[in-house]
Amino acid sequence: MDNAPSVAYPVGRCAFQRWVWGLWVMLTTVVLGVWVSSQGLSAAWYAALVAALLGAIWGWLAGRLSGVLTWDGQVWRLHGPVAGLNEATGEVRVAWDAQKALLLRWQPASDTLRAKSVWLWLDSQASSHRWQDVRRAAYQRNDLY
Repeated sequence: MDNAPSVAYPVGRCAFQRWVWGLWVMLTTVVLGVWVSSQGLSAAWYAALVAALLGAIWGWLAGRLSGVLTWDGQVWRLHGPVAGLNEATGEVRVAWDAQKALLLRWQPASDTLRAKSVWLWLDSQASSHRWQDVRRAAYQRNDLY
């Protein structure tokens, strides 16, 4: 199998991600509203409210991450202030593919960074002329080396 072509692609500010986040907020609001109206306030309801708020905040913060993901034919690099990384090499794995949006899991390669994996949303509208190249690169099997 030939390597996928080199590509640089912007990450963050994905319309699909905002849509999923908005749906999450509306759904949890409706569920919590129905729950409190049918059963009243309880410790379990407050725990669910805290979990829903944390999920909403996490989703909002994830939508603010931005940077550039590059594939040079051999190595993935993540550039920019994404999760505190200025530039790092690592691996990506496709977590979800919606054809026009990708959810990738970025794992830094260096043990010295002690960085946790980062979830990256890529949207076809961010750079439509490079969309198929970044999809091919994301599905490139790095374990062949």
